[in-house]
Amino acid sequence: MEGAAQTRPARARRPKANAPGVPIGLGARLRALRLKAGLTQAQLAGDRYTGSYVSALENGLVRASMAALAYLAERLDVGVEDLLNDREPGWNRLEADLHLASGDWTAALDRYSTLLESASSPLDTALLLCGRAEAYCRLGRPTEAVRDATPAYEALKRRGRHADAAYAAYWLANAQHQLNNPAEARAIGHQVLAEVRAGLDVQADFKVRLLVALAAIESWDGQHHRALALLEEARAMDQEIDDRARAALLFSLAIGHAETGDHEAALRAGTGALALYEAADAPRESAALRNSLALTYLQAGNLERAAELADEARRMATDAEDRRMLSHVADTQAQIALARTDEPAVRANVAEAQELARLSGDDQTQASALLTLARLHGAAGRTHEAETTYRSAMDLLRPAGPTGMLQSALQELAELLTAEGRHEGAIDLLREALDARH
Repeated sequence: MEGAAQTRPARARRPKANAPGVPIGLGARLRALRLKAGLTQAQLAGDRYTGSYVSALENGLVRASMAALAYLAERLDVGVEDLLNDREPGWNRLEADLHLASGDWTAALDRYSTLLESASSPLDTALLLCGRAEAYCRLGRPTEAVRDATPAYEALKRRGRHADAAYAAYWLANAQHQLNNPAEARAIGHQVLAEVRAGLDVQADFKVRLLVALAAIESWDGQHHRALALLEEARAMDQEIDDRARAALLFSLAIGHAETGDHEAALRAGTGALALYEAADAPRESAALRNSLALTYLQAGNLERAAELADEARRMATDAEDRRMLSHVADTQAQIALARTDEPAVRANVAEAQELARLSGDDQTQASALLTLARLHGAAGRTHEAETTYRSAMDLLRPAGPTGMLQSALQELAELLTAEGRHEGAIDLLREALDARH
């Protein structure tokens, strides 16, 4: 989820250094207070400024005049000093929320944990657990996220804090998705979506994130048209969300269109998302999107552009020391090498992808790399090696999917067996592929 589109971070992303003269943390405080007020960048800008100007302030790219700060503070119902105060505040939830909003998830986790040691009420405890659950999810630690999100959700529900409970449920679903429990993640997500559709008062960007997350789960199960329907519902709210949320939505649309074979629409949405991520200084998301676009160009037959984007994604993932992302890029580069019939490059990239994916507990990427290797063996006429590799990939995919990838593996191996006259084994595989679809 949370972009399920998306790989989970192995390392927290830190915000870009501020422009000269811009107070440290002003952008993070402005963004956190805006989100807390339920405003988009355009809504905060009002009729005096623009959403792009607010975005530049939040990303530390420009200096704000005192007149601008006074105007924005009034619209946020805070004092100007609340935006400008650079001193390290005491341990309070707003400070933890600011770190979370700015992408410093490790610092947010530390603060939430410290605050929990002295929480003054059950409600405070539940809200702090909810925040820490998000931090755990962002850091790719879903087991701890489940431990926090579950009691947070139950406590907030009991106290009638339904919007906060929905937020806790969202991160519980996210954690279940990371733990390869798509059925549980789907059930939780659709329950929350039903509450939102029934009138639960939540921010527009929360509904969009929820729809995008559910679309990712449907894609995981091979239900690509269902996923696109959810994403189109989210796109109808385009004017109510900020640029970063809009970028995540376009990213998910790009993936959805690619999975249904509409490469032109995928590239159009992906290019739009990339521009927004670049403007928002989101290097990790930009790297993930480049990797996704590389796969789309590969499917469209443009190997040169696919290789360029994959190389850029590798450089960014290496700079971030994100081995999970690197495993995805290595997998993509193995597929590009296969299309170029470069066997040494296929083997080298497959080995790298498998090792990095194993270290980060990513069975899907391990399986994907094995499928690329199996296709290499099959194309070279090494039937026994191909069958063994296909079966190793299927062993990884059977417990939790993605369903579409499992179906492809079953069907490809069935074709291989059919070509050898092993029709009974092929029929068994095709029957399993049909059962997986249902």
